[in-house]
Amino acid sequence: MFRITRQAQGKHGSFVKLAQFDSEDYAVIVRSPFDMRLHQRYIGPDLAKADEIFTAEVTRMADMVDER
Repeated sequence: MFRITRQAQGKHGSFVKLAQFDSEDYAVIVRSPFDMRLHQRYIGPDLAKADEIFTAEVTRMADMVDER
């Protein structure tokens, strides 16, 4: 299974989540505030890379909402 290690909620139902799998892999999952679909931004064993992508996606999500 997996557990959510970090998450950020945005407006209009959007979110970014960093999940850790039992296999020691990580995934960054994004839900856009406009199309409501789930997008996988990263999956792999590198926590530093997953954290970097998580932070970038949180910033991007905030910028997308501000632009509209």
